[in-house]
Amino acid sequence: AGGGGRGMRPCFKEEEFITLFQAASNEAVACFGNGDCYLEKLVLNPHHVEIQVIADSHGNFVHLGERDCSMQRRNQKIIEECPSPLLTPELRAKMGEASVKLIKNIGYQNAGTIEYLVDEAGENFYFMEMNTRIQVEHPVTEEVMGCELIKEQIRVAAGEPLSRHVLNSQPRGHSIECRINAEDPYNNFAPSPGTIDLWYAPGGKGVRVDTHVYSGYTVPPHYDSMIAKLIVTGATREIAIARMKRALGEFMIRGIKTTIPFQQEIIAHPDFIAGTYDIGWVSRYLEERSK
Repeated sequence: AGGGGRGMRPCFKEEEFITLFQAASNEAVACFGNGDCYLEKLVLNPHHVEIQVIADSHGNFVHLGERDCSMQRRNQKIIEECPSPLLTPELRAKMGEASVKLIKNIGYQNAGTIEYLVDEAGENFYFMEMNTRIQVEHPVTEEVMGCELIKEQIRVAAGEPLSRHVLNSQPRGHSIECRINAEDPYNNFAPSPGTIDLWYAPGGKGVRVDTHVYSGYTVPPHYDSMIAKLIVTGATREIAIARMKRALGEFMIRGIKTTIPFQQEIIAHPDFIAGTYDIGWVSRYLEERSK
């Protein structure tokens, strides 16, 4: 059992293995009620890249490109983008083909996400897990591939085939998503529940906001801290980054703390602009900033 970084530990020394194994197992029992563990290769400084797949009961099995989810804090995704700035066309094709082969072999139906680690050089990929559901970050795929994944899930569940435009979809442009969380990024990301006094979301061409929040809404302390998803899309990655900078700057939320200021730092950082970041980037950045 595991997920979100729970129930897993990296091990670099043989003498620490038993202690770390027991710690991972105990955490998995506490979080998931299952302490079974297995071993896998540790890939240092990887990118976290996932492939969106979808299949129906009429023999159609397709993938809808990838999402790069490497910008993470404590294994929790902060920013996602589609397509990945790391992948070459050749590696992208290999990962897509492997993902379609997997769902064909198991007779999978409906939407799913197959998650991989890609090594630092962008040459090799390693299967991590499959999520047999829709993902938080699915909007970036919808924007780039021109489809509505929830609609397609309903069609598949009703016994209908996938829409023709989904079967023939081709990527266009670049999309970036920021998960807006009710957390204080300058106080160790402490939760920030409370009543939202002012909620003003950005808009305009290529800007999408998925949320349930409004002015006067009270963010409870009991649940996940995500209160919105800000998605921007542009013809190129450079345009999408510029659009995200503007949208984050226009987003006004008063009454609680949010992660928006931290995401503004990331989007403006040269490493993000260059696409040269991995899953350890945020922890290194926070450590350097605290000095």
